[in-house]
Amino acid sequence: MATIFVFMNSLMLAVALASSSLKSYAYEEGNNAPSYYPGSSNDTSYFDFSSFLDFSVYDELVNSDEKPVINLAGFYPLKGTESYPMKFLGHQSHFSSLLALQHVNDHPTVLKNYHLNLISCDTENRVGVALMQLFETYSSGPQISAVIGGLRAEITEAMSKVTAIMNLVQISYGSHSPQLSDRTAHPTLYRTIPSSSEFSRPRIKLLQAWNWTKVSTLHSNQDVSSSAMRDFTTQLQVYSENSTNDFEVIAAESFDHNNANDRLALLKRKDARIIIGNFYEYEAVMVFCQAYKQGLTGPNHVWMIYGYYQVDWWNKTYTDLHYGCTTEEMAQAVEGYIGISWDVLSDIDKPTISNYTPEWYRQKMLRKFGEDLAETVVPAPYAYDAVWATALAFNATEAVLAEKGLSLLNFTYDDEFNITGLIQEKLESVDFLGVSGPIKFTDNGDSLGILKISQLKNGVQREIARYYGYNDSIVWDYTVEEIWENGIPADSDQTIRYTEAMHISKKLFILYAVMSSFGIMTAIGFLLFNIIYRNERLIKMSSPNMNNVIIFGCILCYITTVVYGLDSLHLSDSNLRIMCQVQKWGFAFGFTLSFGAMFSKTWRVYSIFTNKKLQKRVIKDPRLLAMVGVLLLIDLGILLTWQLTDPLEITIKSLKNQTKEGKPLTIVNIEQHLCQSTYQQYFTGALYIYKGLLLIFGAFITWQTRNVNIPALNDSKYIGLSIYNVVIFSSLGVPLSFLLQDDASHTYVIIGGFIIFCTTLTLSLLFFPKVYSIINGYAPEQVGSRAMSNVNGRQGYGRRTEDSNRRVSLLAKDASMAMKIENEKTSEVQI
Repeated sequence: MATIFVFMNSLMLAVALASSSLKSYAYEEGNNAPSYYPGSSNDTSYFDFSSFLDFSVYDELVNSDEKPVINLAGFYPLKGTESYPMKFLGHQSHFSSLLALQHVNDHPTVLKNYHLNLISCDTENRVGVALMQLFETYSSGPQISAVIGGLRAEITEAMSKVTAIMNLVQISYGSHSPQLSDRTAHPTLYRTIPSSSEFSRPRIKLLQAWNWTKVSTLHSNQDVSSSAMRDFTTQLQVYSENSTNDFEVIAAESFDHNNANDRLALLKRKDARIIIGNFYEYEAVMVFCQAYKQGLTGPNHVWMIYGYYQVDWWNKTYTDLHYGCTTEEMAQAVEGYIGISWDVLSDIDKPTISNYTPEWYRQKMLRKFGEDLAETVVPAPYAYDAVWATALAFNATEAVLAEKGLSLLNFTYDDEFNITGLIQEKLESVDFLGVSGPIKFTDNGDSLGILKISQLKNGVQREIARYYGYNDSIVWDYTVEEIWENGIPADSDQTIRYTEAMHISKKLFILYAVMSSFGIMTAIGFLLFNIIYRNERLIKMSSPNMNNVIIFGCILCYITTVVYGLDSLHLSDSNLRIMCQVQKWGFAFGFTLSFGAMFSKTWRVYSIFTNKKLQKRVIKDPRLLAMVGVLLLIDLGILLTWQLTDPLEITIKSLKNQTKEGKPLTIVNIEQHLCQSTYQQYFTGALYIYKGLLLIFGAFITWQTRNVNIPALNDSKYIGLSIYNVVIFSSLGVPLSFLLQDDASHTYVIIGGFIIFCTTLTLSLLFFPKVYSIINGYAPEQVGSRAMSNVNGRQGYGRRTEDSNRRVSLLAKDASMAMKIENEKTSEVQI
């Protein structure tokens, strides 16, 4: 009872979780999954389901004897599902199960003392509905001894966790997900349909047969495709270790709807020729269209993909997903692909376990559904064989139980007599010929079965071989010459090609890093000098606070030079993206701090000497700092908007192909890792325009005050020279960097060199004269009141004009006034 209680709670929890998303799906992973049906997915007129709305149509298959009944619960998408393909597959599989049931009950030796019955459950192709049906069967239906189903992987997975609690063996006829092979998660689950991971074996056999050692893989991000591809690469590695074939996976890519084109571009760059693909039909249309556009199709490329798509799938379905490819282009793109799929109908022409041949079964299904199973892929034959596998396991179990005085009727969900374990043991030992081929289960509950290998030739899918999983062999229908009329394609170009990222010269980077480090240490030295001698009259009169701002700006510029030299040689793409942001922000703020401070000091001189009313004008350092702050806010506004709305991303730009020196058959594809964004040109343009205007105005006011020669303004001339220096080299550096942007080292030479030169020259002009004067001493008149200047550019000689005298008197009258100004720190001549 405790087990039942746990089961009840677990089942109700599973139903509650699954029922939260009662959405109709198609086979396996969505409405656009593999197409096990004839015609278009929108063509509901192909088959009339009205005759299946009442199960009485199957009365002819049901016996009315008085034998003890053993019940199976069969789960199929029947009446409720909105998906036509799934409904069609569900009815085929249901009919096939009932057909097998009749043959088992008619068999003279299999379960001869019992009547095998099927309780039909309509899953509606929904996980929640399937679990509810299972719960209702448990709670109010007759005792069931095994479960047949489901069709879709999600339904089978959810049910298997419940059937394990109920101690019920479950055999799926249509779920091929590799994840269902996990014996820990699904201990009582078996499958008559081979797992899609079994496609790996014939693919490797083909690689060996055609002497291909270099392969590439491409799969969608869906779980079924991903897990099957992982199995392929694992098995390929095992084959390489245990055989003479040295296989190499030169590219392994996964994609979703948004990045398929980029992933194909990576395959292109790596010269992928033999491509193993795992993706569904609707994804295949997208992949082949993009592959065609990138030159990854044609006689030099071979694609191995799933072979269970619809006939002419590239023309008849998903035409809205052609992504700009015409029907003719799609036909060219898919020509020659190799398809691997299940061979659902055995080619062994002899009676099966039921004494009926596969051909008889084929004709039966053709008459009933109008579909030739020799030309399509449907799970119905696997449903037939699932019933027979269950019956044979029951039959063998009954013989063992009889020796213990028990029978199959003693089975309960508590499994008091461990009948489930006995059924599993017998199920794992069954070996019979079914309508789908030989049926034998592996340790993880999978059936190896038969797989069909086909090739699209002149627009027609033809079967070229069959792979027999139970003995790991291929039987060919065509010779190599017939399959490859122009010879087997090579797995790689005879020309050796490889991709090489463009990097900044390591020697150049080290040189600039050393120079920048020396510049940073020098700037720190000047900062300490400025702090230590801040009370010296010479230093005070040059506005040490503004000089400190200039120093901090120069240090940021030096750091930016080092950051600019870090590329994909030193950093991963994710870290390189961060460094790109640091570079943008660091240089913008460094330039604004250094040039902005010089600009504000020059503006103060210009403002005083263009004072036409000759009124006393006091411009303190806080006002100049505020000007620099405004400039920083402009930078912050532009950069923050850029960062939030259009962040920089790493893009790869292919530049050119070049022949390796001394190796004419080796071609190197040079690519560049760039930091770019969609609207980068607009944000960069805004920064250039704003800073360009600042440079122009700075050059203008520097020119206007070029003849100011006042000892109190002891570094105005050097500031002017520094501004000229920045303006000239900025005017040269920006256009040169655009012209040389395809050569990383040349660009770094120009940008890094100009930054280091301008920054070093600015520091030297502003601070070396001060250091020299402090060391060697200076006369009081160097910062005194002597002055002779004309702001309009004409040097005054001899007698001063009245205006000139008044301007000078405003700047420095006498020593006592200078001392007062110094003490109050409000002099209008501080720069």
